[in-house]
Amino acid sequence: MLPERNLSLWADSVNRTRSETLNKNLDIDVAIIGGGFSGLWSAFHLISGDPTLKIALFEAHHIGFGASGRNGGWLSADYPVSRNTLIKRIGEEGTDSIFTALKSSIDEVGNFARDFAPTASFTKGGSITFARNSAQAIRLRNSVDEDHHWLSNSELTEKILIADSICGVHTKSSAVVNPMELLLGLAKYLTKKGVAIYENSAATIAETGRLLVGSYFVTAPRVINAVEAFRSAPREQIPLYSLMVATEPLTSQFWSEVGNFERATFAEGSHLINYAQRTSDNRLAIGGRGARYPFASKRSTNIENSAKTHEALRALAKSWFPQLSKVRFTHAWGGAIAITRDWEPYLRWDKNRGYGELGGYAGDGMTMSYLAGKAMAAEILDNTSSIRTLRFVNRRSRNWEFEPLRFAAINSLIKLTDLSDAEERLTRKPSLINRIIEPLILR
Repeated sequence: MLPERNLSLWADSVNRTRSETLNKNLDIDVAIIGGGFSGLWSAFHLISGDPTLKIALFEAHHIGFGASGRNGGWLSADYPVSRNTLIKRIGEEGTDSIFTALKSSIDEVGNFARDFAPTASFTKGGSITFARNSAQAIRLRNSVDEDHHWLSNSELTEKILIADSICGVHTKSSAVVNPMELLLGLAKYLTKKGVAIYENSAATIAETGRLLVGSYFVTAPRVINAVEAFRSAPREQIPLYSLMVATEPLTSQFWSEVGNFERATFAEGSHLINYAQRTSDNRLAIGGRGARYPFASKRSTNIENSAKTHEALRALAKSWFPQLSKVRFTHAWGGAIAITRDWEPYLRWDKNRGYGELGGYAGDGMTMSYLAGKAMAAEILDNTSSIRTLRFVNRRSRNWEFEPLRFAAINSLIKLTDLSDAEERLTRKPSLINRIIEPLILR
């Protein structure tokens, strides 16, 4: 098995200063386990709400080791399940509340980034989903609403030139960022506000209100478990792998031909999830799903470094932009994201135990983690806030199926999703395969 490392472009592009490792017992107000966005944003909202709190955060490796430092850098107003599915579950009013909060969260993160993490290069250029066959176009046409606007072929090519694209949908509610630079800016801000951050300090819960960190004890009446996909709960959430590749910096000639001067995030409207961005140093960074699910939800460094999936992403990028045929791809990486059975995120706070946990963002964590951290702080501080009434606060999803059914079913669905796209490329009609599997996915 390969050693655990963050091989991402984002991790490779920053100059980091390591935080200290815990070397003493501590007695604090709030202990946070996990140095990703969930943990850092929870600390941010807590210290903003009550500057007197003594807060310490413990990271087993380094800040941004997990999905927070490996993702596609999208800050979107997407929720892990579709708007129509959510309306069926909770009605229009509750659905509107979630999407309004997500859109506000993008702007709030942008304000923070501009003031305290300018090297994160936050740019709110919107997001484009494009179609390359008529089946994809039908789905995109059905997604048009007050936030998602139809793009004819000529309107699409004015924004970005994709080979064989025929139409698209655009939303203003999306931004792009270097996630590692944002994380490090956030960590630096929190340190200045008095939050103690310890790296290479793996924490385990010894008993209620007490952590064991190395050979030291941390006493805290309130504990937040913010490790997301690293939390062992194999039937409550599963790890699915999202992988990425990135090119060398591309020439000004390439970008003058392709466009995307506003740095909109973009993706093809296929069934198999993909996502891409133009980075601040003019690379193409593209990611997607397709890697297999590991038996019994055991994380695997071999899967997150799947050569087959990485090569499929390079091929996808070249199919969009034939100009990349001789361009060098300099980075390839991946990581696990946590997914619940109904694909919805969770934030739970047990006041009696003084214990909370959050996650299950299913790949939409850049914005969701900010909103979840804000809700976590509201729960802990017992604020009167409408955010505490949002759908994902203090709820549980149904459990995933037992193994080996889970392993067989999930990997079959991944393969069938890929086949659905192949069917649509061939027939130019909505996939019959997808019509069968869509009810099983619960999105």
